[in-house]
Amino acid sequence: MEKQEITCSICQNANPVIESLNKQINQARSVTDKVYFASKLKVKVEEVLEEHGPADDPVAKACRGVLNLRKQTAELILKAQKLAD
Repeated sequence: MEKQEITCSICQNANPVIESLNKQINQARSVTDKVYFASKLKVKVEEVLEEHGPADDPVAKACRGVLNLRKQTAELILKAQKLAD
């Protein structure tokens, strides 16, 4: 599978932080650590979504779609923590 290039400058700037948080979530051994990084990921994704504003052009729509999936993933981790408590 060919790696896709990000053409949106907003997402290009945010991607290193988002990828780092994803990696930290995946490498975290405890639920507490996963929740910590998931909450940071959710905040970062929400910031980037706000920077995009309304999704009028196709690139922004695609970015918002990917960002919303990342946010949903973070929210699932946070929800799992609440159910475990």
